[in-house]
Amino acid sequence: MTSELLLQFNAWVDRLLIEFGSAPVVAYNFNLYEHEEEFAIQLVGTGSFDLSDEDWACNEIFSSGEDLFYLLHTVVGHRWQNGLETANSLVKNYLQHGKHGTLMKAARGVGVGFVSGDIDLVYINR
Repeated sequence: MTSELLLQFNAWVDRLLIEFGSAPVVAYNFNLYEHEEEFAIQLVGTGSFDLSDEDWACNEIFSSGEDLFYLLHTVVGHRWQNGLETANSLVKNYLQHGKHGTLMKAARGVGVGFVSGDIDLVYINR
């Protein structure tokens, strides 16, 4: 993963959190979509969080909608596992070093996953 990709991702998340920062978010999820030439990441803030029910990620308070972050297959590879691994790494890095990482960690949890699959919980606030 390049430092430029990290910087671009962090700037994207920063902008979204500033835009939606006042929403009463319980948890965050980074939805992944697989497209022909890239993986796309969408950020949602949710009004619920439940370790036993992944549908918590569907209870959206805000969504970046069509404002997506793209991971080109030429950069991260074509396999869905590559997209998921890269997204997880980007989110974990943001939580540690991002400008608003503390804001995200104040939520009950942060997940990453394909909209048609399981959610990897990259952070749980205990």
